[in-house]
Amino acid sequence: MKVGIILNQQAGSLVDRPLDGARQAIRAAFERRGAEVDLHTVDGAQCTETIQRVLESDAEMVVVGGGDGTLHSAVKLALPTEKPLGVIPLGTLNLLARDLHIPLELEAAAEALAAGRVRVIDVAEVNGEPYTNSSILGFYPQVVQERERQRKLHRLLKWPGAALALAKTLYKLPLLDVRLDWGEGPKRMRTPILVVSNNIYDDGFGLVLTRQSLDAGKLGVYVARERNAFAMLRLMGRLVAGSWKQDEALDTYAVTSLTVHSRRHRVKMVNDGEIRKLHAPLHYRIRPGALRVLAPG
Repeated sequence: MKVGIILNQQAGSLVDRPLDGARQAIRAAFERRGAEVDLHTVDGAQCTETIQRVLESDAEMVVVGGGDGTLHSAVKLALPTEKPLGVIPLGTLNLLARDLHIPLELEAAAEALAAGRVRVIDVAEVNGEPYTNSSILGFYPQVVQERERQRKLHRLLKWPGAALALAKTLYKLPLLDVRLDWGEGPKRMRTPILVVSNNIYDDGFGLVLTRQSLDAGKLGVYVARERNAFAMLRLMGRLVAGSWKQDEALDTYAVTSLTVHSRRHRVKMVNDGEIRKLHAPLHYRIRPGALRVLAPG
């Protein structure tokens, strides 16, 4: 089997380690199991073009090494080809990799994928754009924008930059005025945050939510009803404590499709970590078993 591998050399986990060692470890893991390896190490700006080229080649499987942004691009390109997609987690959150139980250490991830199996998982999409984890509307896109601004201005690391951005955004908390319709008629919501996830989040501790199932064919819809900074801080505290699903001011739904109507012509969101601005109304749907992925056996 021929495996095409693309590594984003600007991904966080590669910045402070020799690239040659990383390449050799990944190549060796696949070659030991009989694979023919076509490996590319590129800058972040070249990732999309390189992934597309490898998908169009005779490679039977494509593996990308990078963060959630790199994976987001790879998913969009891989879906029409139906070629299996593997991910070596090299970013900050690595959300899909965590839910696929891929080790977060490079050598262990390569070994697990090389010995792994192909499985199918669901993909969510909004207005035709696919995502594998979540689409977040409301105040969170401003947090992401402010975090990047602080990093450029003051050269802050990602987490300190995010904390400062969150504090500034909560101080003047923007609200989202929308109507949600999942087939039972529109329901008006005025909320600071709306999350539409690919499958349902589990109960758990910490700010990084996980999903036990990636193939249940459901969108998770999460809407905060209270509209102040204190309520948002309380919800984040309950996330850390693992009791967020019991928050009386959080509405949750499991649906197969969702339409979000807004007075604004274009709505800003964060899809798998990427800021997007799409025309309203927003049409969400689940695509069961749409993506073939490489996962530990």
